[in-house]
Amino acid sequence: MPFLKTSFLKHAGLVLTAGLLLVSVTATAVQAQNLFAPARKVNDRVISTYDVEQRMNFMAVLNSGGADLRAEAIRRLTEEAVQRDYAQRQGVRVNRDQIRDGMAEFASRADLSTDEFLAALAENGVDREAFESFVEAGLLWRRSVGQRFPALVSVSDSDVRRARDTAAILGRQRVLMSEIFLPADPEFEEAVGQIMEMIEAARSVEEFSEIAREFSLAGSRDQGGRLPDWVPVENLPGQIADSISRASPGQIVGPISLSGAIAYFQLRASESTRDVPADRVMLKYKRLLLPGGRSEHNLALVAQIRSQVRSCEALGPYARDLPEPALVERESRMNDVPSSDAVELARLDRNEVSANTIEGSNLVVLMLCSRELEFDDAPSDDQVREIVFDRRLSDMANVKLQELVADADIRDF
Repeated sequence: MPFLKTSFLKHAGLVLTAGLLLVSVTATAVQAQNLFAPARKVNDRVISTYDVEQRMNFMAVLNSGGADLRAEAIRRLTEEAVQRDYAQRQGVRVNRDQIRDGMAEFASRADLSTDEFLAALAENGVDREAFESFVEAGLLWRRSVGQRFPALVSVSDSDVRRARDTAAILGRQRVLMSEIFLPADPEFEEAVGQIMEMIEAARSVEEFSEIAREFSLAGSRDQGGRLPDWVPVENLPGQIADSISRASPGQIVGPISLSGAIAYFQLRASESTRDVPADRVMLKYKRLLLPGGRSEHNLALVAQIRSQVRSCEALGPYARDLPEPALVERESRMNDVPSSDAVELARLDRNEVSANTIEGSNLVVLMLCSRELEFDDAPSDDQVREIVFDRRLSDMANVKLQELVADADIRDF
């Protein structure tokens, strides 16, 4: 009996071991099968679970994923699938040497050789084939785009000038403001004093807006004094910029004396990026004085200028019957622009018009010709043109890519 018991136990152990081995092999096979199961099908191209996991690992190495790494991986693989289809329809191909060069170029961005970069990827669970596929898709798309779209992109001289504007060069701090302009004439002193007390007692954006709608001289009065667009803080004169940049939403800044007016400003919102140094911002603008102040004739003339004049050069005819100094062009650094002009110019983009202030008995019409950042070694027009061209080509390619994705037959598993 002991012998039978021992033999039975040995036999049972062998059976158990074989069973566990069979279970382990089966589990591994199922896991491998699941790994290569389709996660999404884009047209006729299958994106497997393996592809998704590889891209997730790759993005983790590059630190380039969003909050949902899997969703981002699937999105990018979907885009690459339609890019490959588009390249195939265009007859675009890349060979092994080109892919090898592309891999080397990508690795060089991290100051690594291809082999060093591949080794770093392998340590983080990314296979060589996943990296090659990524590089190949990018090359196919760039060649497809470069073959078709450049002929559709044009960059004019005015585009180059516009690209030199400070807003296009650097980030900035910008604000949403409301304004109230009151007359500075002595005859209105008592009434203006009472309105100023109302403004300074206002405790909300709505209160300030109601006062602006009833009493403000500015063209924004019908909107409750609200300037609809963000105003870069660096475009404002120092005394206003300092106060506004330190203000909190709802805070009122003023009174500030400008030409022929007393101004108040209220901060509605603020958004900060990087500051543009005001001592390096060069302004060029035209200044037209219309006799008669805010007469109906002048206001109608300003409306006509806004609707018909598209460049500073075209402002000349409106000064034809006026005295010689009525229209002047000024060019100076932001810090040197008179406050009354700087406040108005701050809200303008190139070739826009403002007419809110009075000088003597004249309505001051301002038109911004350019606002550029001075460089020690400024890029040439050809360099700026190339930058604008590349940006537009990229925008056009992105639009096409989204169209391809929208038109694709996509099925998730």
